[in-house]
Amino acid sequence: MIGGQDLGGLTNSGTSGSQVSGPLPGGLGPGIDNSQIINGDITIGILNMVLLLILLYMYFKSYKSFRSKFTFGLLTFAMLFFIQNLLFTAFLLTQEGFRGPGMGIPIFFLNILEFFALSVLIWVTME
Repeated sequence: MIGGQDLGGLTNSGTSGSQVSGPLPGGLGPGIDNSQIINGDITIGILNMVLLLILLYMYFKSYKSFRSKFTFGLLTFAMLFFIQNLLFTAFLLTQEGFRGPGMGIPIFFLNILEFFALSVLIWVTME
């Protein structure tokens, strides 16, 4: 019970592999191990990096053809975004602080949104 509110059996041991037992608040389903979600986050992060490499390749080809500031800007943006994803995924793999209780689901949704956004960007760029 937190703040007079029953959280439906939500427990937290404070470790990276903390187990959420019982139904989640709001009826979101059975208990999920945070480390399993983080492993999914890492996988999606790697897929995002693959999509960014595809974009980098496409933007580099465009830059070689057109040599415009706009294509250079796209190339730079994709490169910096790739570096950000590489660093964040590396931190998820190596730094325990990034695997804290409750971190898995927010990171999961951000990575999924990024995956779909990059997929749309690739689709539009190919047109």
